[in-house]
Amino acid sequence: MRARQRLDEIYAIAQHRAGYSPEEDAAHELAARWMREAGLEISRDDAGNLFGRRGEARVWAGSHLDSVPTGGRFDGALGVVAALEAAERLPAAPLAVVAFRAEETGPMGSKTVTSFPDAYLEVHIEQGPVLARLGEPLGVVTAIAGQARGFRVFEGRADHAGTTPIDARADALVDAARFILHVRESAREGTVATVGAIEVEPNATNVVPAKVTVSVDARSADGDLLAALIEEIEFEVQWKSDPVPMSDAFAKVLPDAPRVVSGAGHDAMFIPNSSMLFVRSLNGGISHHPDELSSDEDIALAVDALTAALARLAS
Repeated sequence: MRARQRLDEIYAIAQHRAGYSPEEDAAHELAARWMREAGLEISRDDAGNLFGRRGEARVWAGSHLDSVPTGGRFDGALGVVAALEAAERLPAAPLAVVAFRAEETGPMGSKTVTSFPDAYLEVHIEQGPVLARLGEPLGVVTAIAGQARGFRVFEGRADHAGTTPIDARADALVDAARFILHVRESAREGTVATVGAIEVEPNATNVVPAKVTVSVDARSADGDLLAALIEEIEFEVQWKSDPVPMSDAFAKVLPDAPRVVSGAGHDAMFIPNSSMLFVRSLNGGISHHPDELSSDEDIALAVDALTAALARLAS
């Protein structure tokens, strides 16, 4: 399968292709070569985003080519390769294949785009187990979840771990532990909430913790649910984004596919009239890991759906 071969070629450049690194540069050069071979006109904008255009290019399709240090073959790269495959099946369609820069650290490239098409379509691995649990190869994304990130600080008192009675302690870490359980219990259907980082002071094995700072990451594709979750958890919000609804380009060609939401951010958040299609992730839905996997059969179905959606929009 050519799509898998192309994914392997990108992965062979480096497992970790950090944004604006020589490795990401090399991946972009490889994609540019494939675009030229497909008869597309190459251009780059000030952020280094790569475009392979044909005609007026009223419709874009693509994703990103950078990766995290523990990345696999499919995250991001699948969207670029699928767009190339679809473009080659539609030799007369006015469209563009795009490879955005530095999605994993921002996104940095797609945020800078100021000239927009009629529509943007992105194929992406699900990065989770939902489609596999449903036994479905593809899922139409209805929205990208909004996110709120911040922290909660707990103040206690440092004491000797051996000589201070339990009932005489002001242990900040014990209070933080109760809060961590509260964060998990607050995440009801349609939301997720995570504590991923903890800073303990003085961070010594024989000292009762005096201060603990706990991170919070709360997400939902429903703005009202996200607001209620933030209120229930009670934490200091440092950064927040609203949910981003997706258009129906894939829904029109896949009316019977399951509807799913994206808990992760994507380039599609920053491009108007975006649609996303998820491809089933295997191996338990693992991603940002060398074991991430989607089957050739599922990828082929995704390329078929992308081709049909592009043909409809570019006609």
